Amino acid sequence: MLEVDGVRVPQQPRSRRTRAKLLEGAQRAFSELGYASATARVIAERAGVSAGSFYQYFRDKDAVLRELAVGRFQGIATRALAILDDDAEPPAADLERDARQRMAAVVEAVMAYHYEDPGLHQVLHERRAYDRELDHLTRQAEAALFEAIAGLLARWEHSGDHAATAFVLFGMVEGTIHAHCLGGPVVPDDRFVDALVDALVRVALPHRSPGS
Repeated sequence: MLEVDGVRVPQQPRSRRTRAKLLEGAQRAFSELGYASATARVIAERAGVSAGSFYQYFRDKDAVLRELAVGRFQGIATRALAILDDDAEPPAADLERDARQRMAAVVEAVMAYHYEDPGLHQVLHERRAYDRELDHLTRQAEAALFEAIAGLLARWEHSGDHAATAFVLFGMVEGTIHAHCLGGPVVPDDRFVDALVDALVRVALPHRSPGS
């Protein structure tokens, strides 16, 4: 479980509602205004509460940003791990088809994750370089995915270094999808997905790639 320092979780229903409003206001502020302009006062205004109320629940705007990050990490991790950790063993003849289906499902889930709030995602991506705690939370979330990918490679009897290849596959997915969704796409989504899935399967199952 990922935990964030500098936050207070209230027990009373009214206080919980106020805290939830602050999280919603923070999400809108970071997404629409960026990190610098999303001050505690602006977040409180977006939430419809006083600026003083903000500090009753969060130490500063970095603490609320980290909590938003944890919520997003847990959401995509749940989706991705459900795909990767399904340990049903396909027949050997269907292994490549199984790999392609899983890779396509992961790619589509990660693309949806990037598209659902690109402004907030960009803030989290940029702030990771400056916020050690946010970077630590991100690494924790990534570690669970590395482990799941490595386990899948083992079940597929991948002949190479499972941990290293898992890291490469993760980087291919995250890096290319980030560039496609938040940068400047050079091809439509369907062509991008097909090309990325082809590349992932070639790395995951090199002995089954054409020409191998």
